[in-house]
Amino acid sequence: MTDRILTWMDLGTWDDMHTVRTVIDEETDPNTIDPRPILAEIVEIDARVSELEAELASLRVRRKKILASHALIDRIPAEILSRVFELGVHDHMHLVHMISLVSRQWRELALQTPSLWSYIKLDYHWGYSRSTQFQQKMQLYLERSQATKLLVDLDCRYLDLSQELRAIMEDLAPHLGRCFSFRVSVPDWEWMGIVRENCTNLGPSLEDLYLRIDPSDAEDQTPCTLLSHPCPRLTSIVLEHTPLTCIRTSLPALRKLSLIRDQRYVSSTSPSRIGISFNELLPLLDTTPTLQSLVIQSATFFLTGTEPIFAAHPVLTSIPQLTHLAFHYLDSPTLSLFLSSTSLPALHSLQVQMDSSADETTAWLSLLPMTSLPALRLLDVRACTLDGASLPPFIRALHALPQITALGLSSPPSGMLGNKLFDLLAAGPPWLLPNLEALCLQSCRDLSGHEVLRVANARLGERGVSPLKYLKFSQCYALDPEVMDQVKRIVPTVYLV
Repeated sequence: MTDRILTWMDLGTWDDMHTVRTVIDEETDPNTIDPRPILAEIVEIDARVSELEAELASLRVRRKKILASHALIDRIPAEILSRVFELGVHDHMHLVHMISLVSRQWRELALQTPSLWSYIKLDYHWGYSRSTQFQQKMQLYLERSQATKLLVDLDCRYLDLSQELRAIMEDLAPHLGRCFSFRVSVPDWEWMGIVRENCTNLGPSLEDLYLRIDPSDAEDQTPCTLLSHPCPRLTSIVLEHTPLTCIRTSLPALRKLSLIRDQRYVSSTSPSRIGISFNELLPLLDTTPTLQSLVIQSATFFLTGTEPIFAAHPVLTSIPQLTHLAFHYLDSPTLSLFLSSTSLPALHSLQVQMDSSADETTAWLSLLPMTSLPALRLLDVRACTLDGASLPPFIRALHALPQITALGLSSPPSGMLGNKLFDLLAAGPPWLLPNLEALCLQSCRDLSGHEVLRVANARLGERGVSPLKYLKFSQCYALDPEVMDQVKRIVPTVYLV
C-alpha cells in the first residue's frame, strides 16, 4: 500500500481523488485490475492539457499582435499622429505620460515631439513638500522641449519656503525668453521679488500673463514692478489682487485685460474690494487702442484729484476697439465714474453684476441715456433692483438703447421682477427695445411664464418690432409647465435650466 500512496499535488481535482480512493479500496479484491496504468494515463492527459492551454495562449497573443500590426492607428503618418498628441496634451497636459506608456512606437514619437514637453505646471497634483521632485521633472521637460514655446504655471501655495521658489526660478530664467504663457501665484511681495529677479528674459514671446498675490500681508508691503521690458506679443493680462504698478511697459498688442479680486479671501479683516488708481487705469486704456475685452471685478477706484474728470470740460478716454465690458461686484459710484469718463464706440456687450451688499444699485443706469453706445447689442444686468422706484431709470436706459437685441436679467435682490417691465415690453407702438430677439431670465422667483407669453404674443407678426426668437430660463421655479408649452409654440428656441 505504501508504494501506492500519492501526494496531494499528484491527486489533482476532487474527482481525481475520489477515483484514486475507489481504486485503492478495490485493491483488497484480488480480482481488481492494477491502478498504476490508469494513474499514468491521467498524468499524461494533464500534461497534454497544459501543453494545449499554453499553445492556445500563445495563439491568442499571436492573434493580437497580427491585429495590432494591421491596426488603422498604425497607418496614420507620424506627423499627423504627433499633431493629435499635441492637441490632446494642450487640453490635458498630464496626458503625455499616458501616451508614453501605450507602446514603444508611441513613446519614441512622444520623445521626438518637443511641444508635448512644453507645459511646466506646479499645482495640486504635486502637493506639498515635493519641490525637489518638481524641479527634477522641470529640468527634464526643459531639455525635451528643446526650442519650443513654454507654458509656465507656478502656484506657490505648494512650496514651503521662498528658497524653493528661488531654485525653481533660477533654473527657469535662461528659458523664459521662449515662454508664451506665464502664470504665477505668490503669497506676498517678497516672493514676487524673487520672481522679478529672474524674469529679465521674459517678454519677447510672451502672449498671456497672469499674476496673483494672496490678500494677506501683501497689503502692507511695497509693490514691485514685474514687467518693464517690451512685450510686443502680449495679448492677455489678468491681475488678481495685483496693482497696475506691476506692469510698466508698452502693450501694443493687448486684447484682454482683467482686474479682479479673489472672492475666497473676502472677510471682515480684509477689504472686500481692491483699490485701482484711476490715474493709472485711464492712461493705460488710452495707450492701448487694441483692447477688446475689459473685466473689472470687486474693485473700487481711488482718486488723487488730478483726474480729467475734474476738469470743467473733461475729455473722455476713448477705447476704440473695446467690444466686451464686464463689471462684477462693483458699487454704483465706481461704475458711474467709469462710464462717465470713457467713450466706447465699438462696445457690443455690457455685463454688470452689482455688489449685493451695496445700498444703491441703479444710479449708474441714469448715465446710459447720456453715454454713446451705438454698437451695443447685449445688456446683461445681475443683482440690480428693477422694481418700484428703481424701474423708471432702467426703462429710460432701455429707451435710449433701441438697438439692443439681447437682454439678460438675473438675481434681483428681492428675487422679484414684477409684471410692469413685461407689460412695457408688450405694449406698443412705440415699442420698448424694438429689436429685442433674445431674453434670458435667472433666479426670478415670481415668474410664472404668463408675462413672457404676453410679450411673445404681442410682438409676433407686428410691424416695426422683432419677434422673440430665443428664451432661456434658469432657476425660475415658479414657471407653469402648461404656459411654457404655449411659449414653445411661439418662440423657436426655449431653454429651461
